[in-house]
Amino acid sequence: MPGIAKRKYNGELIRFSKSMKQPLNRIIETLAPGYSGKDLLDAFINYYPFEWRIIYERQNAYTEKDAFLQKQHKKTRYKPLKPTKYFFSLQKVKNILSKGFRKKHAQNYNEEVRLQKEIELKRERDSIIEKRQRKINQNTKLQQQIDPGFLDALIYSYYRRNNTINDKIEIFKEIQKYNCNKTVTFFRKLNDSERNDEIRNLAFQHLQKTGHYVKLRKKFKGKKKQYYTEKDTFFGTPELLLEKLQKASLTQRVKHFDLFISHSSKDIEIVNKIVNLANVIGLNCYVDWLSDDNFLKRSMVSEYTREVLKFRLSQSKKLLYLSSSNSRKSPWVIFELDYFQNTVKREMKMILLEGTDERALKYIHFSELNKEKLDKLLRV
Repeated sequence: MPGIAKRKYNGELIRFSKSMKQPLNRIIETLAPGYSGKDLLDAFINYYPFEWRIIYERQNAYTEKDAFLQKQHKKTRYKPLKPTKYFFSLQKVKNILSKGFRKKHAQNYNEEVRLQKEIELKRERDSIIEKRQRKINQNTKLQQQIDPGFLDALIYSYYRRNNTINDKIEIFKEIQKYNCNKTVTFFRKLNDSERNDEIRNLAFQHLQKTGHYVKLRKKFKGKKKQYYTEKDTFFGTPELLLEKLQKASLTQRVKHFDLFISHSSKDIEIVNKIVNLANVIGLNCYVDWLSDDNFLKRSMVSEYTREVLKFRLSQSKKLLYLSSSNSRKSPWVIFELDYFQNTVKREMKMILLEGTDERALKYIHFSELNKEKLDKLLRV
């Protein structure tokens, strides 16, 4: 088995090396005589950032695999080169940087042709990069870019004995809400070793859609156990979530939040911006359609929803109220503010989106909002 795994790894490197020939041929057409290795690398990272990300993340992935082998007191298998060293180890790169190639390049050089090639490549690559980044942004729109602090507990709970497929899917969906090194590593491990076909495919699709390096794993050979082909029937409702919270389900009770964002659903775009800024300063946010989207469906709003929100309010260190003409009329926002102020009794802050608000809360106006202002407001 080790020999097979190493051959697959080497085969992957060979295929990637071949795929690099065309990009490098395009790049060399944009470089003037006297170019250095740094010039070549900088141009590659600029024009092919996702390919560079594959190199970088693949090195991390196989370094983790070797570290795991060492923990098992086994010999390391892959020994991947660091990204820059790997780039310069490629035969095509070595050829481009060779004395003979540089001499031939200088002899055939034409500045007018170089400028035209540079314009063409930039136009083409900018369009491709923008399109792919837009797709990744859409797929990560509902993810928070932070480690919330309870991921280790969720990952531990995933591997508990006697977990059903539904249990694992629930935990999978909770971890999927965050994008950080820890979650990427977790989903890579599922893609590599999870025996259930559905979960393994979900892990692969998640990594691929969010722009991370991942290699498709074939189905496990041999006799199939029932667990391998089981399908999930997970369907979340507010009532089910409340039951899990009341019964101290580890998956749900372990969660905690720095900010409960009280808002109107009509201000979603603004909420997204504030969540992103809060993540940058290290804060994990509770937003019902982000944090409990598997259970709190708009079509199922009920008294159970209200009770769930009480739990989530009590799990939050602070409340951030987004005051707008929409939220000031929302009975749900009024309920959240009153419950947090009178029952939870923790600090409340406000961002004034428009107009005026009679609530006497420390606040900043949305027009002044930036990372520093938000940090100052919330840290006081």
